[in-house]
Amino acid sequence: MHYIALLVVALVMLVPFLWMIVTSLQSPETLVKFPPDLILTSPKFSNYSEVFRDLTIGTFFFNSIKISLLGTLGELLAASLAAFAFARMEFRGKKILFAVLLSTMMIPFQVTMIPVYIIMKWLGWLDSHASLIIPHFFGGAFASGAFGVFLLRQFFESIPRELEDASRIDGASRFRFFTTILLPLSKPALAVLALFVFMGIWNDLLSPVLFLSSEEKMPLTFGLAILQTVQHNFRYDLLMAGTLISIVPILIVYIISQRFVTNAFLRTGVKG
Repeated sequence: MHYIALLVVALVMLVPFLWMIVTSLQSPETLVKFPPDLILTSPKFSNYSEVFRDLTIGTFFFNSIKISLLGTLGELLAASLAAFAFARMEFRGKKILFAVLLSTMMIPFQVTMIPVYIIMKWLGWLDSHASLIIPHFFGGAFASGAFGVFLLRQFFESIPRELEDASRIDGASRFRFFTTILLPLSKPALAVLALFVFMGIWNDLLSPVLFLSSEEKMPLTFGLAILQTVQHNFRYDLLMAGTLISIVPILIVYIISQRFVTNAFLRTGVKG
């Protein structure tokens, strides 16, 4: 009975995805039919080639890959270092500083985007990918930075301190313990954080529109937004084709990190 309920829920969750695939293979005339055709009689695969030809989606796709990968790397580096300090070091005001850090999660980006824009202009990073990548090496411009520090701190604290004591006895420095012991043991948490951060950067449209002005530097989310304009006659078949293409990297990242994500959840339920 439980499996039947899970199967029903899974089918319900798959309906929007299947609808997107069907719509991406239909012609504009078929889209306006009522009731809609759910079974494809003559799929129009040329929609995908039309997206690549008219939208230069290859450039947008490359920009998104570049920004997302480098931004995720920066977020992991900054969050892991800060989390290590909060989890393994003792210094004055640590609890207060950690509480202040967590409180930044309640501040939306819309509140800070004007000061951030002024900083980017002062640094000369406007209309440059640096404005979308480098902030992640310092915790990011969103609440994801604080969330990443919190997530990794909790995971680091679950690792026995006896490992650190043993490494110090063997002559390892604190940084060597961090790089050779702590980080390898924290692959599940790092994979979870990488998945969340990559998805957040990949789906972000506000920051590129705010900091970039050249169309050739825009990410894929900007290209999908163009398909919803009068210039492209609101071609929802092309929009669904472009959306399906944009989902592929997310699926690849999830498949790669799935094993680590599962281990992370299993580890949180095991004590002792």
